[in-house]
Amino acid sequence: MIEFRYLRPEDAKAAAYIHAEGQPGTILTLLGHRFLVELYQAVCYSEWGEGIAAFENGEIIAQTAMAVSSAKFFAEFKWRHLWKVTLPVAFAILRQPKIISHVVEGWSYAAQTRSPEREGDVLFLGVKKDYLRQGVAPELVRHMFGWADSIGLKSANFMVEKRNRPIRWMISQLNDLHIAHEFEAYGRQMLFYKVPIARNLKEAQLPQGKSSAHVYPKES
Repeated sequence: MIEFRYLRPEDAKAAAYIHAEGQPGTILTLLGHRFLVELYQAVCYSEWGEGIAAFENGEIIAQTAMAVSSAKFFAEFKWRHLWKVTLPVAFAILRQPKIISHVVEGWSYAAQTRSPEREGDVLFLGVKKDYLRQGVAPELVRHMFGWADSIGLKSANFMVEKRNRPIRWMISQLNDLHIAHEFEAYGRQMLFYKVPIARNLKEAQLPQGKSSAHVYPKES
C-alpha cells in the first residue's frame, strides 16, 4: 500500500536520488548529490518550503518539493545552507566550468518565477523509474493541492521544460491552468504554468503527519 506523508530531514538523501534520476543533466543535479541533500533538508526545515513523498514499504518512490514563497525560501537557503556545500559546488563547477552561467542564473530563481505571496512554486516533482505510469504522480499532486489549500495558498506554479511532454500532459489534466510566461532558463526553453488551488480540490487529500510550513491567515 502506498502512503503519502511529509518529507522529513532524514528523507533528504532518498529525495536527492529521485531528483537526480528524474532530472539528469540539469543544473541542480550537476551541482552534486551533497547539494541536493542540503536543498531537501532546507525544504524540510524551512517554514517557506515543504516536501511530500509517496512511500511503499517504507521506501520513497516519488516526491515533490514546493516553495511556499520562492523569494523567502531561497533567501533563507543562501544564508543558512549554501555555505555548507560551498566546496562540493566549487568542485562541480571546476569539473564542468560551462555550468557557472547557469549557477549565476539560478541565483535569481525567484525573479524568474515572479510569484507573488500565496502562490507556491513547485521546485521538483518526480517518480522512480520503476513506478512510472502507475498513477503515482497524479496522486502526489492531489496531496500537494490538499496541503497547499490547508496553508492558504491560492496557486501552484510549475516551471516545466517545454520539451518535457509527460509532465506537460499531466499538468494539462488540471482545471483552469494557464501559461503565465515562456522564457529561457539554464539553456532550456521553459513554460511557467499557474494552477489555481480552489479549482482543483475535488479529489485533494492531506498527507499524513503535520506540516511545518507557514500558514497564511484566511482572507475575509
